Amino acid sequence: MNVTRLRLTSLLLLFCIVLPLLAQQQRPTHTPKRDQKKNKVAEVDTIPFYNGTYIGVDLYGPGSKLLGGDFMSSEISVAVNLKNKFIPTIEFGMGGTDTWSETGIHYKSKAAPFFRIGVDYNTMAKKKEKNSYLYAGIRYGFSSFKYDVSTMPAGDPIWGDVIGNPSLEDDYWGGSVPFSHLGMKGSVQWLEIVLGVKVRIYKNFNMGWSVRMKYKTSASTGEYGDPWYVPGYGKFKSNNMGITYSLIYKLPL
Repeated sequence: MNVTRLRLTSLLLLFCIVLPLLAQQQRPTHTPKRDQKKNKVAEVDTIPFYNGTYIGVDLYGPGSKLLGGDFMSSEISVAVNLKNKFIPTIEFGMGGTDTWSETGIHYKSKAAPFFRIGVDYNTMAKKKEKNSYLYAGIRYGFSSFKYDVSTMPAGDPIWGDVIGNPSLEDDYWGGSVPFSHLGMKGSVQWLEIVLGVKVRIYKNFNMGWSVRMKYKTSASTGEYGDPWYVPGYGKFKSNNMGITYSLIYKLPL
């Protein structure tokens, strides 16, 4: 009886020793999800708030004019990279035109300023790439300018008479009357949806391309006619599309 009781006591003692050891071996060694989440947050928070300032000069506007475009436009952009995710941007420039329409109307406006302000979102922020990335953004644009709308009759080189503009003839009375309305004031506001890419080419130098859909939100024009061109917006119509091709320099940190 004593032997049996001793055996039972020994088995019970062995069970009490082995059971905790087995439980300890089966306990998962991976990091709890809550700790993983904390580590992940800590990793994201290591990205600096300020990641540089970019100065860009658009090359597309002057290049388009040199290749025979109807208007001249040039602009400069200033952008700040925050958390490598949000990029507030300011764009300002000058634009003007001196062209004739197919109906013989002369549109002219001296170089006038335009401004845009907005923000871009770096779609590659999770890859921590600060020098080359694809982005999407939005802009608010504004321009105030003066413009001329006029048409002049042409002189007949043979008879010396004045030939009216056949595109502007009065169907009832006949003939056409030249007109000239100079210095009319205009102002336009618009929104832009921007898709673009920035690529590092050498050290602090980058190239940038963007495509912009422009939507006119308000416009104030002269009494005698609308402008043909709006600085920073393009042709005067409800919607427009624009392109920029820029050389960009990142200021040293």
